[in-house]
Amino acid sequence: MKKIKTISPAKINLTLEIIEKMSSGFHGLRSVMVKTENLFDEMEIIFDEKKDSIKISCDDKSIPTDEKNICWKIAQKFFEVSGKKVGLEIKIKKRIPALAGLGGGSSNGASVLLALNEYFDNILSFKKMIEVATEVGKDIPFFLLKENCVYVSEAGEKLKPIANFPNLNFLLIKPKGEIGTGWAYSELDKRMWFMDNDKRKNISQKMIVDFSSLRRMSNWLYNDFEIVAEEKFSIIKELKNCLISFGALSASITGKGPTTFGIFKTEKEALKVKEILKKKYPKF
Repeated sequence: MKKIKTISPAKINLTLEIIEKMSSGFHGLRSVMVKTENLFDEMEIIFDEKKDSIKISCDDKSIPTDEKNICWKIAQKFFEVSGKKVGLEIKIKKRIPALAGLGGGSSNGASVLLALNEYFDNILSFKKMIEVATEVGKDIPFFLLKENCVYVSEAGEKLKPIANFPNLNFLLIKPKGEIGTGWAYSELDKRMWFMDNDKRKNISQKMIVDFSSLRRMSNWLYNDFEIVAEEKFSIIKELKNCLISFGALSASITGKGPTTFGIFKTEKEALKVKEILKKKYPKF
């Protein structure tokens, strides 16, 4: 019996451009994504050669612990592709809010895939792991990389690490409520008439080539899902204005929302604003 303890970080989309709906039903995108240092789930993965079952437990009762869980799906896909089998017990200590645009489930799934491949002496190449991950969830490949900042394109499987990207001081606010992925994309398909217009600028690329200063980089924060997220959660506009009013260089949502974030010059500034907003929004 072997145990692996690991952490699964959240992600933040500094940009998120949805640029086409593919014939496969998935969406093409461009995104600059970063991993968070201080927001993560804790995971313990236990391997038992005497069993072949999968057992998942989580301290957040809203998270499914059966075959609907992304960890279950990624493990089954690994067994199918590798031809290997082992009993798994996966324990998740949840800190990343679910359905909040922070990629918690995808990050958990990536942790399980990495652990399984390590257990079986790296039986799958990195390229093959990307293929496996993409079949289960489009955000999972990003979390397989060691790099903290990555330019993601196509349907999420094309990854280009960004070197020397500055460390950022984020303040995240998670309003009450959730935004489902299916609903968000469906609404975007109806509303975003310019989705596949070939005259659209590549905002993600502009951010990549223009992060010589924190302020210049912050000018390129962008997320297409704001079109639908701000209608469902009007509080998002208020939160963005609050963050900027109290000193954030810029503010946006991550993923499909509703989590809203601001970028600050220093951690000290971000923590001061956190205390102000906690008084106003104690339930967030």
